[in-house]
Amino acid sequence: MNVSIADADWLKAPETRRVIAALEATRPNASRFVGGCVRNAVMGLPADDVDLATQLTPEEVTAAATKAGLGAVPTGIDHGTITIVSNRKPYEVTTLRRDVSTDGRRATVAFTAD
Repeated sequence: MNVSIADADWLKAPETRRVIAALEATRPNASRFVGGCVRNAVMGLPADDVDLATQLTPEEVTAAATKAGLGAVPTGIDHGTITIVSNRKPYEVTTLRRDVSTDGRRATVAFTAD
């Protein structure tokens, strides 16, 4: 079976294109689709939600969304997650991070570009 993520409906959606265009305008090639949307696309299934990982800081994600006329909600700001809202559809965008310390339940994180 030869499945391409490029065929996924969510990837072609205007809402998704606006989100990725906003992020790309800030830093090209710094954001990637991750998680269930990718898994489901490879399996030929619809996606329940669309998540992205990015090198952009939460502040940069918020600024990019605002500049593009999209909503930005700090849903998990302590861990680098901003939900961008495009045409009432949520897109969770999380800054790449590493755990600095953890107690097994909560972590102190540092943002990273790697």
